[in-house]
Amino acid sequence: MKAIILCGGFGSRLRDVIGETQKAVADINGKPFLHIAIEKLVSAGLSELIFCTHYQSEQVELALAALDEDVARQAVVLREEEPMGTGGAILHAINVLRLQGDFIALNADTYVMAEAYRLARESPPPALIVREVEDCARFGSVSFDDSAKVLQMNEKGVTGPGFISMGIYHFHTDDLDGFPAIACSLEKDILPQLVDRGQLRVRQYSGDFVDIGTPQSLASIREMNFNRA
Repeated sequence: MKAIILCGGFGSRLRDVIGETQKAVADINGKPFLHIAIEKLVSAGLSELIFCTHYQSEQVELALAALDEDVARQAVVLREEEPMGTGGAILHAINVLRLQGDFIALNADTYVMAEAYRLARESPPPALIVREVEDCARFGSVSFDDSAKVLQMNEKGVTGPGFISMGIYHFHTDDLDGFPAIACSLEKDILPQLVDRGQLRVRQYSGDFVDIGTPQSLASIREMNFNRA
């Protein structure tokens, strides 16, 4: 199964820490973060990787060139001339590569164990991986019923425990049929429509999770042990 990896973000909150470096390739103890994410994807059986890039795309391309030959040979890079947003990047990839069938989509700035990707791969599409946390304020929360059907995607800022999105999805291309391949947000423009149709379901994950988008979380991941699957 293919995996679309979104790594076009500007990493504005990390600028004081990593300068002009693309956050997907931020240094983690001598290794680009993207290499760590790719190791987890490959462990989950996902080796047909599509990288959607924009800001500092050449840095991502250099990181990919240093990968294991088998993985690097299968990797595809789609460099966006203009930023497409999380939704537009996926739709653009489907359109340009003429994709048909199931695929995983994920953000390139989140660390999870391989199990999260396995869960996504095994779940009927459209599916979203969620994790329970003590405070949803920084991330926004996901509400769902006993059948795992998503009822609402809640905005950031509401404090308290709940489930948050891991930014990992299993889609079939048919799920996104009818959405034009233009710049748009997956979270704001596409997922709410799937929720309104009653199509989107969750799969719960309980393993390690770090969003490297802030200086504090980037510092914390540099202290982690990556020898586990």
